[in-house]
Amino acid sequence: MAITVYFVRHGETYFNRFARLQGWSDTPLTEKGEMDAKKIGQVLADLRIDYLFSSDLKRAVDTARLLIADHLTATVKEPIQKKFFREVFYGSFEGHSNEEGAIWASYLEGKRFRRIGELVDEFGVEKAHDLLKAADPAHLAEDSNELNARVEQAIAFLQSLPDESNVVVVAHGSIIQYIAGMYGKPGYKYENLHNGALMKVQLTARDVEITGYNQFKL
Repeated sequence: MAITVYFVRHGETYFNRFARLQGWSDTPLTEKGEMDAKKIGQVLADLRIDYLFSSDLKRAVDTARLLIADHLTATVKEPIQKKFFREVFYGSFEGHSNEEGAIWASYLEGKRFRRIGELVDEFGVEKAHDLLKAADPAHLAEDSNELNARVEQAIAFLQSLPDESNVVVVAHGSIIQYIAGMYGKPGYKYENLHNGALMKVQLTARDVEITGYNQFKL
């Protein structure tokens, strides 16, 4: 007996297109981003959706609404917004290029990384975000203590739902990757999800199992 959760990354935004760190900032979905949402909606079309959640950031809410728009059998038509599904907060690096954030963090380890994904591959999700907070001039970027607490709260909430529920959560690339890093296979390098891709998770009261990652199918 388990709860099945499909975490979906929102559709492409303009900051995604320009390779900028978005975090808690928001830019609109591009035309491709709207198509990303509709395509994953078609993938989920035959699934009984008992609960639909999203981050409270507009790009996630808009994606969830487009995803569910033509889903005739869904019991919910409007996403329930939850702050703990938000993207990672990048502090002073918000709106800056992905490369700039990685380079600042690189100096702390004496290596040069050109993307934050390379930091994650090298150090894992927790240390990578600790480095980003340390490199942030304002020290406002979320570190592993803050992210662990937020993710644990989100997972506990999902585990409290009725058994055998099918749940869709529209969230963000880095927070989904962070969840994978916390609960996935030790040492496995989980890449940042593509826009409109999903991570499938099986939840019980005591266990979190990732059964699919960065997929465009169930």
